[in-house]
Amino acid sequence: MNASLPKINVIYRSCDAVNAVHNAPRPFGLDKKTLIKVCFKSLHDSLQGFNYSITVLGDNLSAEMKEFFLKFDVELIEGVFGNDASIRETIKIAERFNDQEWVYFCEDDYLHKPETFEQIVNLIQVKDSIIPARIQFKQLLRKRELTLFSMNRYFTKPNLVIHPCDYPDRYHQKYAAKNFIFHTQKGHWRQISDMTFTFLIEVHEVKKHKKTLIKASHRANDRYLSKTLFGKSVFINTLLGVSPMPSLSTHMHIETMSPLVNWEQLVNQLLIEI
Repeated sequence: MNASLPKINVIYRSCDAVNAVHNAPRPFGLDKKTLIKVCFKSLHDSLQGFNYSITVLGDNLSAEMKEFFLKFDVELIEGVFGNDASIRETIKIAERFNDQEWVYFCEDDYLHKPETFEQIVNLIQVKDSIIPARIQFKQLLRKRELTLFSMNRYFTKPNLVIHPCDYPDRYHQKYAAKNFIFHTQKGHWRQISDMTFTFLIEVHEVKKHKKTLIKASHRANDRYLSKTLFGKSVFINTLLGVSPMPSLSTHMHIETMSPLVNWEQLVNQLLIEI
């Protein structure tokens, strides 16, 4: 663990009592317990060598899953919460961390590539250079392009929210939109306008936007969360949401698997290891 790197505090919400909140089918014939084990192992593997802590918030966990989690370097908090209340509990946990640290709110059905945190930490390290392009009006005059007007899209530079999953519907024509594209030394990132409850954010931003997070937890309303937190063309008291291209993680439902990655190969390797 490298203490000189940004601290990432993972809060991992897990419940093996329910296969899927919306009864969506799981890929590769995985039952919920096996799916959680594979996803958690992929997350834990990706964190190695970085500065992290893991808190597992167990919601009505079985004895089998408690035993599994306690094999790792985690703090296990147990209870019977339900989906909405467990989100609110993660917010309480996040508030205890230092303001300049990061928190990763992570649901238990996201599979992570081995290089996930290598790229995320690299993005965090250069976050001050991730700036939305200026608003500009230009005119072509005698083969020269003149800038008639230029202004920032913000008064205060927006901080980042990192959603590590590149959902396939972002490429459907129905949902296509203009987005800012950025790159670091490790990979490409695109602006996003929607996400789930799996994301990284600085702790001081959790505290600043606590009311929004609490309100969004009712019926797990990630649309409200995204609409309220994210700026799009301009950023006034809002944040800049980004996700990687290609994806660093995938939501383990058959209909939402992130494209361009052989997730089955990764799962098969992890099944051997667990």
